[in-house]
Amino acid sequence: MNLAIILSVSEYTDSINNLPGCKKDADCINNIITKTSKFDEILFINEKLSSGIVKEKLTTFISEHKNKRIDELFFYYTGHGEFKNNEFYYLLSDYNQIKKNQTSLQNEEVDSLFRTLNPDIVVKVIDACQSGKAYIKEAGAITKYFQKTINRFNRCYFLNSSLKDQSSFQTEVISDFTLSFINSIKEHDTNEIRYKDIIDFISDVFEKNTLQTPFFVVQADYTEKFCVINKTLKEYLNSLDTTFFDETEEKEVETSLLDKIKKQAAEYFTKEQAIELLNELKLNLNEYKLDDELNEIFDLSIIFQENYDGIVNKNTIGKWLYENPHEYFAKLSHVREKKDRHTNILGSLNALQTSSFLNPIEEDFEFEWVRNGFELEVEVPYKSIFFTLNSKFPNIESYTARIIYLLSKKQIRFFYFLTNFETKNWDERKLNTKIEWFTSEFQLKETEKIMEGLNKIFNQLIDKIKKDIEEKFVNKETSKE
Repeated sequence: MNLAIILSVSEYTDSINNLPGCKKDADCINNIITKTSKFDEILFINEKLSSGIVKEKLTTFISEHKNKRIDELFFYYTGHGEFKNNEFYYLLSDYNQIKKNQTSLQNEEVDSLFRTLNPDIVVKVIDACQSGKAYIKEAGAITKYFQKTINRFNRCYFLNSSLKDQSSFQTEVISDFTLSFINSIKEHDTNEIRYKDIIDFISDVFEKNTLQTPFFVVQADYTEKFCVINKTLKEYLNSLDTTFFDETEEKEVETSLLDKIKKQAAEYFTKEQAIELLNELKLNLNEYKLDDELNEIFDLSIIFQENYDGIVNKNTIGKWLYENPHEYFAKLSHVREKKDRHTNILGSLNALQTSSFLNPIEEDFEFEWVRNGFELEVEVPYKSIFFTLNSKFPNIESYTARIIYLLSKKQIRFFYFLTNFETKNWDERKLNTKIEWFTSEFQLKETEKIMEGLNKIFNQLIDKIKKDIEEKFVNKETSKE
């Protein structure tokens, strides 16, 4: 048998805003599901209920069909959604941040219930509407999360409205994503429609929409059919009042400027968020370890400095700031240096003519301001990061990677170099200052990409060390043979 669960949450407590369009979403999907005549049992929840009652209804429905053979399980949700602590939450009417687990459905819980039915195929359509408040964040993390959940089922289709740092938009009448789902069936030109046909239609609808980007996770062969478009279903689709289609288009025009402002505003960090990010990076970097082979040769030291001591050729960053338009909270720094007056004849003549008026110590010099680096214009918990591998053996050099960064409201830019230490004597080593600076830039909101960038720097250092050791020992032994 085939089962369907349709869950809509349009009314919320005062903590988050209502979503009036979700009620129409669920009504339309329920009518479509019913008129396909494909589904034997349908659980339809489209009223304001406490989280306890919703969970009870869902559990009872699953329990009633636990010992039956289930070919397909179709799940549709429209309402607020939130991704946090590597878990996706369907927020219910009485949602309370302090009681998050009690007042929402965790995706892990939903999947566990579904697995008890052992369906041949699971379909999830998630229209997680946010109506202007970005509850769903961390695009990279949530994409990986849903990719992992497909392993819980034999075959599955997950259709998600916008699981990026975006809002899933709706009018007072209906949600944009659900509307595209309805239209994919209404405008289909044959009597049978596959889930892949629905996905293709929705993808085309949102192709040029920069504010909302649906994404899909599939573990199937694309032959699975959503339904046969029978006469009853076709008549229902044709009878739908077209006014809400028109209202949707009109609303999009009216709010397009506001939507653009909201979209761009989501890219900006507050000072507190930026500091929190830097502290999170520090925690993650402190977890770095060497592999067993290198751990036998080096001691790894990870240091976070509140200054730029040990950073050489800082003028390279000053030069970059001078030559590139930017919004970083940083400024050029200068030093006052003496310039020999006798470097040109005119300077010498002037020096002789005015010598009686000059300080005798400074009479042969003039001064100029010379750029020597940069300074941050914002307080941060640390300014530089050192990865240092200290050698345990006298015939192996020590190495370091040194990183500094610039911050703006939207971006972080790393500058870094890799180098070794030169041995001066038994008690002294000196940093090899023949370095090359590298740079990379990331959006502050893309935490995972920032960590990947830092991880890449660490791995570059490791690769350099392994290459040097291989050239010193492995290649020499090979040449002798």
